[in-house]
Parts: sequence; C-alpha cells; structure tokens
Amino acid sequence: MIPQPPQRMTMIRKSRLSLLFWTVLGCLILVAGAWAQDSTDSGGQTPLGDVVRRQREQRQHSKTAKKVVTDEDIPANHMHWARDQVAEFVIIPAVQISGMVPNDDSPTPTVMGQKNNKIYVSFGPHLGQADSCGSLDCGEQFLQKFQRGKWAGSRARILFDSDEVVGGYQARVAHFEVVHDVLGKMQGTVTFIAAGVATLTASCMYSFQDRPEAEPECDAFISSLRINVPQKYIYVGQ
Repeated sequence: MIPQPPQRMTMIRKSRLSLLFWTVLGCLILVAGAWAQDSTDSGGQTPLGDVVRRQREQRQHSKTAKKVVTDEDIPANHMHWARDQVAEFVIIPAVQISGMVPNDDSPTPTVMGQKNNKIYVSFGPHLGQADSCGSLDCGEQFLQKFQRGKWAGSRARILFDSDEVVGGYQARVAHFEVVHDVLGKMQGTVTFIAAGVATLTASCMYSFQDRPEAEPECDAFISSLRINVPQKYIYVGQ
C-alpha cells in the first residue's frame, strides 16, 4: 500500500464526513416528514360517529320532498263508476257507457240524472228521448231541452267546443251555460260520441256558484268515459 501524503488524507477524511453528514440529514428529514404525516392522519381523523351523522344529514338534505298520500288522494276512495245502458232503441243488447263520479249517500248511485255531490250527470240517448241526434253537431239540439220543463224561458248557449276522441270514437266536447232568471245560472259539459250504431251523449252540470269544486269533477267525468258497444247485436233501428 502506497502511503498518502498527510494533506491528501485530511481532504479524503473531510469528504467522507461531509457525505455522511448529508446522508444522515436526509434520513432525518424523511423520518420527520413521515412522522408529521402520520400525526396529521391520526390526529385529524374524524370520529366514526361524526362520519355516520354527517352522511345521514347529507342523505336527508338530498332527498326530494314527497307529498304524503292520504285516502283523499286515492280516486277509488272517493270516486265510483256510474254506468248506464244507452241507444237501446237502436240495437239489442244496448251500448254500455260509464264514467267516474264522486261518491254520495244515494242508495242507488248509478241512477243517471241524480246529483253526485255538486254535479249532475246523465247519459243518453234513451228510448223515447227527444234529444237523440245523428251527428256530432248536436249542441244546439241538446240545449233545447232546457227550453222545456222547469227551465222554460232560460237562455242557453254553447261557450266553446272541441273535437276529441272518447273510447276510441270521434267525439265533440261542448261547454255550455244555461241562465234562468229565477233558478240562476248553470254550467256544464256535454260530449257527443260517434259510436257507429248511434251518437251517444254524456253530460255533466253544476251550479255556477259551485264551479271551483264542480268543474274539475266534471272534467274528470268526461275524461274517464268508457264505451262498450257489443260485438254481436240485433239492429232494431229508430
């Protein structure tokens, strides 16, 4: 081994000490960083109970408010089907027609022409009725019946009408008004349905003062109409 000069030996020793110093310092920095990270993770951790509570609150706030459904919101609990047989002077068996009306206390709630709460409903035409019609342009003819009986002297008019489809058949829905100097004002809706064998009618009336509650009931009645024309029948004519 060749002996090194004292000066060179001193320089090598200083270089090794410097390298050792920086190596130790780097290790200390890494250990200190890991300790700090661990302290942050463990010291800042949210208790499990708070996490569960926060998640529950977030779910509650994110839920959309829902309307509580009561018995009054279920149509079957305050509505029933009113049914009748019509056009019996044209075919046998007759055409069946039905619509949803409010419940009442009548022992025979399917009898047409009676009052269901605030509305009067009826179906037609029936045997012997004078208001039977052979087309959808029957509005004026339908209103003529108010010029007879207790509504004699009344003023009746069509407010507006529209073409619709009822039970798969072409129909015309007319909104009308009847005014009597003594009996007051009535409003309502009549539907003329071209059912093939005959033009059927379904009407709903109410007192003008009951309009806020009765008009939606009449609309529901007209919208719910069902027609059942028998597949096999005997034609008897008018």
